[in-house]
Amino acid sequence: MPEAMSADDFLAWLNLRDISGREAARQLGVSNDTITRYKRNGAPLHIALACSAICHGLPPWRKA
Repeated sequence: MPEAMSADDFLAWLNLRDISGREAARQLGVSNDTITRYKRNGAPLHIALACSAICHGLPPWRKA
């Protein structure tokens, strides 16, 4: 499956948030190794969407 978020875009997200890879892993619920992979190869759509939601302060989805 092709990336939905390029490596450059993922790095820009990290810089915008001013967070470490370890903190990004915690926020996204993935491993540190996965963050390293996203930095090199880009990230899938669900991670791109999660990054956008985090930037906009959206909480996890809950039934109303």
